[in-house]
Amino acid sequence: MKVLTALQTKRAEDFAAQIGLGADRLMENAGAAATRIIKECTALSGRKAVVVTGYGNNGGDGFVVARKLKEYGAKVSVVMAVGIAGTNNSAVMQNRAMGLQIPMIYYFDNTVIANELLESADIIVDAIFGTGLHGMPDKDMERIICCINRSKAKVFSLDLPSGVICDTGEVLGEAVKADVTVAFIGYKPCHFLSPACEYCGDIKAVSIGFELREDFECFAEVIEPEKARAALSTIPKKANKGTKGTAVIFAGSYGMAGAAIISARAAMRSGAGVVRLCVPDSIYPIAGPVLPEVIFSPLKENNGFLSSKSFDIQLLQKAQSVLVGPGLGNNESTTGFLYALLEQVSSPVVIDADGLNSIKDNLDILKTVKSSVIITPHPGEMARLLGVSIEEVEKDRVGIAKAFASEYGVITILKGAYTVIAAPSGKIYLNVTGSQGMATAGSGDMLSGMIAAFLANKTSPLTAAVSAVCLHGSAGEKTASRLGIRGMTVNDMIEQLPFVLN
Repeated sequence: MKVLTALQTKRAEDFAAQIGLGADRLMENAGAAATRIIKECTALSGRKAVVVTGYGNNGGDGFVVARKLKEYGAKVSVVMAVGIAGTNNSAVMQNRAMGLQIPMIYYFDNTVIANELLESADIIVDAIFGTGLHGMPDKDMERIICCINRSKAKVFSLDLPSGVICDTGEVLGEAVKADVTVAFIGYKPCHFLSPACEYCGDIKAVSIGFELREDFECFAEVIEPEKARAALSTIPKKANKGTKGTAVIFAGSYGMAGAAIISARAAMRSGAGVVRLCVPDSIYPIAGPVLPEVIFSPLKENNGFLSSKSFDIQLLQKAQSVLVGPGLGNNESTTGFLYALLEQVSSPVVIDADGLNSIKDNLDILKTVKSSVIITPHPGEMARLLGVSIEEVEKDRVGIAKAFASEYGVITILKGAYTVIAAPSGKIYLNVTGSQGMATAGSGDMLSGMIAAFLANKTSPLTAAVSAVCLHGSAGEKTASRLGIRGMTVNDMIEQLPFVLN
C-alpha cells in the first residue's frame, strides 16, 4: 500500500472522482471501513461512544462512523469541536446522522456536558482534523484534545491523530494520543515519522473503494508479507543447490563467532542453495560443529581478524551473492580486507555491521563497486557514516536514507522501527512488520543473511532488500506470538523463517 502526503491524498481523491466515486461515496466508504476496524477492536453493543467532529471532511467521516456505530448498538453522541459541518459533503453526512436522532452538541456551548461525555465514554472517535492541519491547533482545540487524552476510553483516530502534521510528522502543540489510527486510501508520512508516530497507536490501513495505479506518485510504499513472498524468485521443480545459488559470507573475528554463525544460519533457512562461510582460522573450530550444512573456507588471519592477505578472488567465482561485515571487527586489517573485496566483487554485495564501520572514512569507494550494493546500517552506524548524531538521523530517517542512496548509488536499509529502504532512484519503502522483541543481539546479522540468500536465488537487489526486511519482521512477529516479546532470541526467529517464507 502507498504512503501519501496531503497533496497526494487530494490527487487520489480526484482520481476516485474521475472513475465515478464522488466525495460523498468516499466518506461513506471511509466511515464504514473505520467502523469495521473499531468493531474488530472492541465490543460495541451497549457501549458509550463519542465521536468528536471538526469542520471539514474528516468530520464528515466521523458523522458516518456515528451512524454506523449506532447501527451496531452503541450509545452514540457527537461532540462538535467547531460547530456545524463546514463543507457540503460533511453537512450531508451530519444531516443523515441527525436523521437517526444521534445527540449532537457543540463543545463550547455545552462544555460541562461534553467533558462528562468524553470522560465517561468507552470509545472515542477522533474526527477533528484530517490531512489539512499545517500548524499548531488553537487553544480551544487543544482544550478538547486534552480532554480526549484524559479519558480512559479507547481512542480511534480517523486518518491521523488530530494535532499531528501529516507530511512532516511534527507535533507543534497538543495532539490526540490514539490507541488505533485508521488510515484511508493509504498510509500517511506521519504514521512513520517521529514524533507523530508515537501518537498513532496501532495503524490500520483500509481501502475505501478504489486502488491507485502502480505508477501513482507517492511518498513511499509499504510492502505486505504476501507481496514480499510473491516477489521472490520462484524455485523450479527441477531445482538443485546450484540453481538456488551460492551465498558467500565473509564474517567473524576472535570473540565474534556468533555473528558469522547467525548470518550463515539465516541464509540457509532463507533458501540459499549453498552457503560458503569465510572466517578467520581461529573461528572455524567454533562455527564448524554448529553449522554442518555450511561450506567453510577458513582464512589466514591477523591476530584474529581477516586482512588483505586473507582475500582470495577464487572465493568469489561461484558466488551469486556476497555478504561482508557481521562480526568482522573494525581495524586496519579488516579495512584492508574490505577494500580488496570491493575492488574485485562482481556479484551483488551486502555490506553490514563492521563492514560499514570500515568504510566510514572512504565512502566514495561505494561508487567504484562494479556490482549492486546493499548497505544495512542501524541509526548508530548511519550516524558514524555521516559524521552526525544519532538524534539527527532519527529526526529525518527517510530523508537521510534517500539522500545517501542517491549520493552513493547504493540500496540503503536504515534499520529500526519502520525500517526505511531507499533505492538510488529515489524510490522509498517503509516496513510495518516486526515486534519490539526483535531488539536483541544478532537480529541485524539475521537480516543480512536473509538478503544474501534471496540474492543468491537471483531475486533482484531492490526486491531482495524490501522482501527480506518485511519477512524478517514477520518472523519476529511470529516468534513474539509464540514466546512473547521478552526473552526471544535471534535463533528463535531464524527457526520461524521456513514457516514465514512458505
